[in-house]
Amino acid sequence: MADAPDAERQAAEPDAGEVLSVSQLNDRIASVVQDTPALNSVRCIGEVTDLHKNSTALYFTLTDGDAELPCMIWANRYRKMDADLEDGTEVILEGDIDYWTEGGKIDLKPWEVIVVGDGDQAAAVERLRSELEERGWFDDEQKQRPPAFPERVGVVTSLRGDARYDIQNAIHEQDPTVDILVKDATVQGSEAPTSIANGIHHLDRSEEVDSIIVGRGGGSDSNLQAFNTEQVAEAIFTANTPIVTAIGHTDDRLIADQVADVATITPTAAGEYIVNSREEFLAGEVKPLAQQLDAAYETFQQEHEHKRELAEAVDEAAVPEGLPPVYYKAAIAVLLLLLLAITGLWLGVI
Repeated sequence: MADAPDAERQAAEPDAGEVLSVSQLNDRIASVVQDTPALNSVRCIGEVTDLHKNSTALYFTLTDGDAELPCMIWANRYRKMDADLEDGTEVILEGDIDYWTEGGKIDLKPWEVIVVGDGDQAAAVERLRSELEERGWFDDEQKQRPPAFPERVGVVTSLRGDARYDIQNAIHEQDPTVDILVKDATVQGSEAPTSIANGIHHLDRSEEVDSIIVGRGGGSDSNLQAFNTEQVAEAIFTANTPIVTAIGHTDDRLIADQVADVATITPTAAGEYIVNSREEFLAGEVKPLAQQLDAAYETFQQEHEHKRELAEAVDEAAVPEGLPPVYYKAAIAVLLLLLLAITGLWLGVI
């Protein structure tokens, strides 16, 4: 009887030398998750973010501001629920924790959704957005145009993030002469707003920086929360240097994007914009002037040709009809010679 527990424990514990494939290990994790009662029929309250759906399922992230949990509801199940979910909705979910073995991902699959109301985070962001809009921080009149020919570009982002390299590569692939000054910043978490704002202030004080790109790669709404804070918005708004944002892979959803002078969708797009501004300047300013100059020169030539033709017409109109004057002069000379000859004959001189 004393050997039975040891035998069961040995069967449950993995062999220390055993090498598992990824599929085998994921299957083992899935079985643990499935067989753990504490992970079944759980109830969890949080705020819906990053919601997207297709014909098969509804995907979103549940967050309390500090932590996140992926969730998935099959489309046919969602249609039967009395719930209309959208970003910022606070909900209580009841369901099972599931482990997706192919993708190695844990999520909550709720079979009941109770809508509590608008989430605190979403409501706070909307209040701030309304307040800043009333202050005029989003107005086009407040926007600065980045220089067409930047010599040095400042970048506020994480030194360890891909966004840094995306921006650098996008700029130098088209113009390797542009200097890039990167200011390391924490772009996620509670310290991110202060870190990002300090990075903007630091580069803005440098007179050698022509424009500043503020960016980070993709992430959930919670990951990007720092860019929805007043601290970052104020740093952007008060900067004397034009600010270009490249945050996540979204389009104008964040307050920082709305305050910025230019908002781009990706870090690569921000780098391309900075360099392309040179081409845009040529296309928008120089080429139209050249076209206007060509048109003015052509008009001058036409007017000059018209005046010349008009002068020739006047000269022709001033000439009397008949033979040209030289013929008349020759005739008079002949007559005078004849008159002299007759006079000479009459006087006997000839």
